[in-house]
Amino acid sequence: MRRLLPLILVAACGGTSKPAPTAPLPEEAKAPPPAAKPDPAPAEPPKPAPPQGPVEVKIPAAQTTVKVVSGGKGKKEALRYTVKQGAKQAVELAMDFSGKQDTEEQVVPTIVLIGEAETRAVDKDGNAEYTVTVTGTDARTVTGSQVPVDKFKAVLGSLAGLTIGGTIGTTGVAGDVTLRIEKPQENAADTLELLRLTFPTLPVLPKEAVGVGAKWQSTTSAKLADRLDVTQITDYELVAHNGSTWTIKGTTKVSGKDQDVEDSKVSLVPLPLIAET
Repeated sequence: MRRLLPLILVAACGGTSKPAPTAPLPEEAKAPPPAAKPDPAPAEPPKPAPPQGPVEVKIPAAQTTVKVVSGGKGKKEALRYTVKQGAKQAVELAMDFSGKQDTEEQVVPTIVLIGEAETRAVDKDGNAEYTVTVTGTDARTVTGSQVPVDKFKAVLGSLAGLTIGGTIGTTGVAGDVTLRIEKPQENAADTLELLRLTFPTLPVLPKEAVGVGAKWQSTTSAKLADRLDVTQITDYELVAHNGSTWTIKGTTKVSGKDQDVEDSKVSLVPLPLIAET
């Protein structure tokens, strides 16, 4: 028995040991597969930054001729615009605009600019240099407009700080007009372009003396939006005279031949524009 003990110990301790077999883990004990990562949300395109410097557009002076059709009746006088250097006056400019492409017509609300006009200088011939500083804007509902007035008012807010400068002669013939914003906001440049299309002009007066009931016609050749050659014919009538106030009514028709602009052909349909001053 004593001799067998070492052999038993050797048998028990010798040889190579094998690891105990392991049973497979149940399904619920296995680690769950990694969750699929959601697709990243598409990045929003960056908003264009507003221009850093001033923006401006120019309305070039147009060539205008005037022809008297009827001299009117009663006492006749030469009508002239007269201003004094340094004179200031509150003004409100209301402008309407509509456009038509094929069968689609676009009408926008009335644009209203509120501000102060100042005569900067007057030369020896009575030609005046003026500046209009816009202090407020508004929009008014127009029949047929699909543009919400509230949204349009927000767009017009980009005109904050707008100044309008130019020259005008004693008969109302205008020189170059400059629309300028020193510190533009978003959409300022596009809004200035719309103003350039709708900017009003004063009635052009005849050089001859006229009386109440007088009628005359002015013809202006211009380039609309720097692209379209157009002719503006305005028929004026002096409808009343009271002291230093003269009331003039005018109807303007804009016409032009068919023209190619980039890849499109544009046809101008004459539409009457009526104004009373």
